[in-house]
Amino acid sequence: MIRSVLTAACLAVLSAAHAQEDPDATFPDELILLPEDVQREAQAGDFNAETAEVPTGMTAAQEAWYRAQMAFVGEDWYLARRYAETAAVSGIPDAAALAGLMARDGRGGEADMAAAAGWFRRAAEQDHPVALYQLGLLARLGDDSLDLGEPRRWFERAARAGHIDAMVAYALALKASSVPQDGQSARRWAERAAQQGSAEGMYQLAQMLDAGDGGERDAEGARIWYERAADANLAEGAFQAGMMWADGEGGEQDDAEARRWLRIAAESNYPPAQGQYGLMLYQGRGGEADAELAAHWFGQGARGGDAESQFLYAFVLAQGDGVEQDLEAAYRWVVAAGADALGAPVHNRDRDRLQAALERALPLEVQARVREAGAGD
Repeated sequence: MIRSVLTAACLAVLSAAHAQEDPDATFPDELILLPEDVQREAQAGDFNAETAEVPTGMTAAQEAWYRAQMAFVGEDWYLARRYAETAAVSGIPDAAALAGLMARDGRGGEADMAAAAGWFRRAAEQDHPVALYQLGLLARLGDDSLDLGEPRRWFERAARAGHIDAMVAYALALKASSVPQDGQSARRWAERAAQQGSAEGMYQLAQMLDAGDGGERDAEGARIWYERAADANLAEGAFQAGMMWADGEGGEQDDAEARRWLRIAAESNYPPAQGQYGLMLYQGRGGEADAELAAHWFGQGARGGDAESQFLYAFVLAQGDGVEQDLEAAYRWVVAAGADALGAPVHNRDRDRLQAALERALPLEVQARVREAGAGD
């Protein structure tokens, strides 16, 4: 649920965007089995993974897997991939998961999604959580040649196998379902991830409680989970917590507390929070007013693509309040504020009035030049 302390257009922020995984993530911590001293030596490049001693009593497959890990930690991608594939063929699911990750990312050879899917499938046959989750991510790409079907089934299997990120992904898939009972399950899975320390799980649970998805609306619970997500370094959680404190939703109203949370989110470079924190400063809510600092934060949010920040920045530029007056720059930003980050039109009477006033003040050739050049300082 997106809120604003200004009567203006709400910003389009998609929950699914918060759950996007880092495509560069390559070696999940749960796959690392090397002793810490061996990891340190490998990272320092103190030995060759191909000739280094390994613990006695290992099978050939176990030795290959051990060497794959040493090579990976030492960033010898070619050797790591070769040994991982050898161990994977011999039936070690962790090795198959690593081979899939390396094939997906093009480490130690060409990127090959089909090969990655094949290695992940091999590990998934033994219900390997990482491999199951990765199959869900590949399925979400929509490449029919991989023959993976719907991502939801892979996320469900991975979630049931204990993969925390998969719990969040499965919760979001259930939330998007048109089946009422799935909404209840979505909330349960989000809570399960949240209880295990997932910042994204905390945020998604807060969103569901806030909106009443999958059960009764619980604003108090939502605010608690937004704050917990913020404490876990999720800027969106701090933003929503701040807005709830500002509006008195889910508990008492407190501008100083709202300002504190919004500042955390703004300093974390979250554009919607930058505009709203600036507004608290501009209005003197929760502390002293500071028009110059407010204008700075409006500009930060505007450059970050937040439509409301763009309108606010245009407003102070037009007024010369906290920043040097610049009608042409104000016009650039008010035009930019006419569409959100996804390109959808923003319906905001205040913005429309400001744009009309600037168009009355600026020559037509200036307006045409601004529209041709686009937004920016």
